[in-house]
Amino acid sequence: MEISIVEILLHIVNIVILFLVLRKFLYKPVIKFLNKRTEGIQKQIDEAAKMQTEAEQLKSKYDEMMTNAQELASQIIDQGRSIADDQAKQIVADAEGQASELKDRAKKAIVEQKKQAVIEMRQEVTRIAVQIAEKVLEREVSYEDNKDIIDRFFEKVS
Repeated sequence: MEISIVEILLHIVNIVILFLVLRKFLYKPVIKFLNKRTEGIQKQIDEAAKMQTEAEQLKSKYDEMMTNAQELASQIIDQGRSIADDQAKQIVADAEGQASELKDRAKKAIVEQKKQAVIEMRQEVTRIAVQIAEKVLEREVSYEDNKDIIDRFFEKVS
């Protein structure tokens, strides 16, 4: 086995040519493909980060809306309770007013009935007194004479 310089030089030249050919046809396209792939992956990562940011913003808006909705619902409930309480108070006040009015009317009716009963009683007493006087005196006594006497009597008693 002899080592020849020509063969060594041929191998070196073959390796250099192979390196240049591989570099031209294989290395550059592979690097280009890898760069495109890296750019594509970076775009996907950027889009994913952008989507995550948007999702977080939407989630924060949703949380804020839910908080606002709960506050609004609470306000509506409180307002409804307040209105119901006011209406209940108004109903009670109206009922008390009506009860007072009915009581006053009943008192007035009682007073009127009492006055009417006193008047009827006086008339009945007068009538009975006239009848008694007629029987005692055995003559007819005028209603006006007897009424005057009885009225004076009731005035003294009252």
